[in-house]
Amino acid sequence: MKTNLIQVENIPTNVKKNSILEITSRNVSYYTHSFFKYPCKFIPHIPNWAIEKYTNINDTVLDCFAGSGTTLVESVLMGRNALGVDFDKLSQLLCITKTKHLKKNEIEYIKRNVKNLFNNSIESSIKLPDIHNIDHWFSQSNIRYLSILKYNIDREKNNSVRNFLLVTFASIIKKVSNADEQSPKPYVSSKYKKKEYSVKELFIKSVLNYLKVFELNDYKNLGTAKIISEDARDINNSQYENKVDLAVTSPPYINAFDYVRSLRLENVWLDFYGDEFITEIKKKQIGTESISSTEYKKALSKMGIQKLDKILNIIYKIDKKRAHVVFKYFMDMQENMRSVRKLLKSDAHYIIVVGDSIIRKIEVPTHEILIEIAEDNGYELENMFAYIIKNRYLRIPRSNRGGFIKYDWIIDLKKI
Repeated sequence: MKTNLIQVENIPTNVKKNSILEITSRNVSYYTHSFFKYPCKFIPHIPNWAIEKYTNINDTVLDCFAGSGTTLVESVLMGRNALGVDFDKLSQLLCITKTKHLKKNEIEYIKRNVKNLFNNSIESSIKLPDIHNIDHWFSQSNIRYLSILKYNIDREKNNSVRNFLLVTFASIIKKVSNADEQSPKPYVSSKYKKKEYSVKELFIKSVLNYLKVFELNDYKNLGTAKIISEDARDINNSQYENKVDLAVTSPPYINAFDYVRSLRLENVWLDFYGDEFITEIKKKQIGTESISSTEYKKALSKMGIQKLDKILNIIYKIDKKRAHVVFKYFMDMQENMRSVRKLLKSDAHYIIVVGDSIIRKIEVPTHEILIEIAEDNGYELENMFAYIIKNRYLRIPRSNRGGFIKYDWIIDLKKI
């Protein structure tokens, strides 16, 4: 396939099909995009481009794999109303918090009271989070201060203030833990002893830095945002059927990133889920490897897409479990496309941003297969192009079974 490599600062309104873009602008952390280091999040240039191209002020934009809220933030900044879907409670918290501009009196209130959040007069009533071997992950001093801090944040009555404080709280968890800061998945290095950070100093510093975002930006015509479902395969919200003007999303990669494990420490401290339920939570991910042996020992079904069925058969001969993982991923994405289509208006667009994968050294052209699935389920392909991924935080080596994901493909589908 012949491609055109084009250097651009931002995505132009019209892009030639099969182009490969090198986006030179590094401006990805403006406004609340800077809140919390979320793994594998996509750049705001993409929803910005799609929203500008396909919607008007007050239109409705959906992200059915909302993640850290990139699409939702861009939507409200551009005066659109955003709808999000995500199974992860931390993602939901990020989406709601990052799209809510704090008022001046709320900012001043937080500044006056932030140090009081470390009042320890209630220490005897604090419970520890459900994490196995907590002393392995955190020092006794940081366990104490995190527990006191979380208890006092939970007592805050103003929802916007409490959510802001919880996001800031989550943003320091990995740094104040014993876990390596560079690895996307938490582990404690036995080789290098990590510096111990002060919970109090780091939290207060983070609060003041995050508040500057609201102090330096006086947005008056922001759109609204809400979470409408937890399941991208079955959004099931009749209130929005045929009401959505645009959907923009970046679904998980196949067999590539375990968000539940990566965000385990944060979710545990936020009390969204503990280690007792982590296996069940992981099963909710699209692209999950949590498939029982009973399931993957069964004969592999066919999807009726020749290219995909051929690839599945090859992988199945090497690794039955991963063949089932790939099959389930595309089945789930088919259900997602059907569910999103119900919400879209006629001729509205669904923009999917996805990277191809290598499973057991077998190339899986994810974007091409998703296009075929879409065309079988009431969409037509308007355009497709790619951009070069520059954030190597996406690298998932997998003992030579995976590799770098070089491009993200932008698939522009239209409901017919």
